[in-house]
Amino acid sequence: MATASRPPESPWLITGAAGLLGSEIVRQAAGRWPLVGVIFQRQPQPLPGVSYLRLDVGDPAAVLRLLHTLRPRVIIHTAYRKAGPELERVTAAGAGHVAQAATQIGARLIHVSSDVLLDGEHAPYDESAQPASLHPYGQAKAEAERLVQQAAPAAAIVRTSLICQLDPPDPVSGWIIDSLRHSQPITLFTDEIRSPVWVQDLAAALIELAQTSFAGVLNVAGPQPLSRFEMGWRLARRIGLDPRGISAGSSLDSGLSRPRDCTLDVRLAQRLLRTRLRSYDEGLAVAP
Repeated sequence: MATASRPPESPWLITGAAGLLGSEIVRQAAGRWPLVGVIFQRQPQPLPGVSYLRLDVGDPAAVLRLLHTLRPRVIIHTAYRKAGPELERVTAAGAGHVAQAATQIGARLIHVSSDVLLDGEHAPYDESAQPASLHPYGQAKAEAERLVQQAAPAAAIVRTSLICQLDPPDPVSGWIIDSLRHSQPITLFTDEIRSPVWVQDLAAALIELAQTSFAGVLNVAGPQPLSRFEMGWRLARRIGLDPRGISAGSSLDSGLSRPRDCTLDVRLAQRLLRTRLRSYDEGLAVAP
């Protein structure tokens, strides 16, 4: 419950606003509402109507102080760390800090989660699937979901998959493109299957979801399950590179502890949202 009245022009607040997803949300929402983009290190290019503030979401006092000062009406939480010593403090505990503050000020919270908190052995997964992660990042994302559900039961928790963009390319796509252009052979797994989603679609879906009262887990990803190998070959062909530089590998034989098939069932999102979640092939076909 809010502890004080909200200013009439209270903003939307986007954490991770310098990242791939956060920056696209800011781009699409700019001019529609007052916006505050929360960043940690990298400073984005300025946009009209958007203010950027630095915040360490792993610092509970700083999170509470900023959110009680700004009193945003909507918070879309995309900030995370994928590895390293800050993984638990930022990805897991940070989500809990944001959720606690959101509840205190009565803000609508959209928390972005991941398909890799699943075990990868029982696909496809609907929203009732319970976390059973195989590696530290997935475990941190699972703990983040638990903390958000505990502190902010009215929040929407969005499980998504590989986030794709071509202009400019997302980090994985950029690595594939650069490797092929420089004739550096790479190996992609044929048995590691995801539900790739275009960043423009995911950002639009999150903005739409923020304007609803939906609570709980919602899968928001692409409708076309693909292996990383299949994605690599499709990408190479789309931009005119020789895909034969990509070798087929096996996650099962690699010795790595990674979920293999994390296909998400997105039928609920397709029913609830107007935003169309395009397949990987559809996005490639219209990409510049």
